[in-house]
Amino acid sequence: MRRWLLVLAWVAGAAGASERHALLVGVSSPPALPRSAWLDGPRHDVPAMRNALQAQGFAASRIVSLADGVDGAAAPTRDAILARLAHYAKTLQADDVLVIYWSGHGLLMPGRPSLWQTPFGQQVRLLAQDARVDGRNHQLTGTVSSADIGHAIDALAARRVQVVAMFDTCHAAASTRGDAGLAWRGLASPVLRTSPRAMSVAGRPASGASTSPPASAAGPRERPLFIGFFAAESLQRSAEALASDHPGQARGIFTRALIAGLRDNPASYLAWASLTSAYYRQAFDERQLPPSARPSPVYAGALEHALWTAAVSPASWPVRQDGRGWYVPYGRLDGLRVDDVLQRGADAWRVTGVGWNEARLAASGQATAGWARRLPAPAQVPAFSVLERRRGASTVDLSLPGQASLRLRVPDEEVPALRARATSIATVLALPSTAAAAPLLQARIEVTPPGQGLAVSLPFVDRDLGPLAPGTRLRVIVENGGENPADAGIVHLPLTGPATRVFPRFEGDSNRLPPHSGRFERAFEVTAQDAAAAPEWLVLVAAPASNGAMPRRFALFDALRDPASQEAERGAALAGGRRPEAAQVARVSWQVANGGGQ
Repeated sequence: MRRWLLVLAWVAGAAGASERHALLVGVSSPPALPRSAWLDGPRHDVPAMRNALQAQGFAASRIVSLADGVDGAAAPTRDAILARLAHYAKTLQADDVLVIYWSGHGLLMPGRPSLWQTPFGQQVRLLAQDARVDGRNHQLTGTVSSADIGHAIDALAARRVQVVAMFDTCHAAASTRGDAGLAWRGLASPVLRTSPRAMSVAGRPASGASTSPPASAAGPRERPLFIGFFAAESLQRSAEALASDHPGQARGIFTRALIAGLRDNPASYLAWASLTSAYYRQAFDERQLPPSARPSPVYAGALEHALWTAAVSPASWPVRQDGRGWYVPYGRLDGLRVDDVLQRGADAWRVTGVGWNEARLAASGQATAGWARRLPAPAQVPAFSVLERRRGASTVDLSLPGQASLRLRVPDEEVPALRARATSIATVLALPSTAAAAPLLQARIEVTPPGQGLAVSLPFVDRDLGPLAPGTRLRVIVENGGENPADAGIVHLPLTGPATRVFPRFEGDSNRLPPHSGRFERAFEVTAQDAAAAPEWLVLVAAPASNGAMPRRFALFDALRDPASQEAERGAALAGGRRPEAAQVARVSWQVANGGGQ
């Protein structure tokens, strides 16, 4: 009897254990495409990725391959791919892991706004094996759009399945061949001779094109267990090797880097991303590809999690050494302050100087470079006093940097939260102004009073809009027209309410704006509040990024974190040249007009 009880206990435990699954898609030669547009790499990439995942403990029976030219794989048609994703959304359980990998051609097309779309409302279309252009209306069919994949991931996120998405495809409408022994995984519309239903002009929807999703469409959801590895920015191309210079290995350059990074047994997705970027750069260095022609990988999601689990790795910061001494490639934009202590075992460093994107350290005793925990110095608490308590409400007097003294009456139970919010806001308001420096991004804010159709456009710089009537519409527009990518963050910080993430919309989404065409736009409406005349702020911060750099974790997002949660892990050093003093900070404030809370 005891033996049977042990067996039943083992079965029950096994049934409740998380499982690892993978869907590997490779599309090399859609029959309807010209042979000149076919790829050779995907038929090699899929088996190589399959072997890499099996080495990571994925069972062969739980790896599904949909790829042409691969023994034992089913055809990678649009219906087969979507059916498999739908199957996972119905059968996988919480804490299961699903890897979605795609190797093939990508194409930019006009599309409806969504979480997964690129700047200017374009949508990525991934070509399945049955991709073709209808001879009568010239419409492209047999593709899987970014919205299709986004909806599938939303359904999986609702079941708390960890999704690891890896895309070795172009996100650009361009096609060249033969550069540095590479083939580029993108197609221009003329190659397919398509006639899109909704063309765009100068990056804006043409007349008659919809600019918002259907009323019945569900909005994007938070994806707490999502990790995304992308071979290129939205308007760049990814590449594959034309010749089999490494027999039995992947042809996709990004796929090779992913697999090489896995072989180094990274502890977290962040470490895997950092290794992938290093191998990616090495591959292009070997081919002497000029920096301007190199794709920049993009990483998004819960990168702090330990590999193949929902566990968060210990929060840590990369301590480095150069000719001037010790430093970390993060600064005041990331929340570091003078007298913070970084510690690893017996090694310790004190922060002695802080720039926008770099902090200098002094070591105590002998130390070696590596990852260290942060012991923050006490935060500067703004002047805050409770003057009177009466009938369940308190009169509070507080002072914030650069602001006149404020006196508010709030419910007694809201006083601790108000003190915490005031501390976070004071940290943001204390940041030096960057108005005198050349901006990294072009940003403006449009103000439309209620009942009026004409908006006033103002540069998004440090300014006070004064009293705004409830119903006033604010539209934020941020563009990157420069030569380099930038990481950005925008947060709404009301003094008497919770902070709201504006860009990126959800934690874990990529905060990178690509050069030349990166654009973000979002509209708001001023609403009445209980505490009349309480100020609100819309805050923008931006920092330079470089090819392969990990996404930034700006300090202004600390106000959005659960106080009980761990501090987010910081990424590896910025790839390429360091720009420790480049930054952009803008704070726009306003108050609801008198009577707004009545």
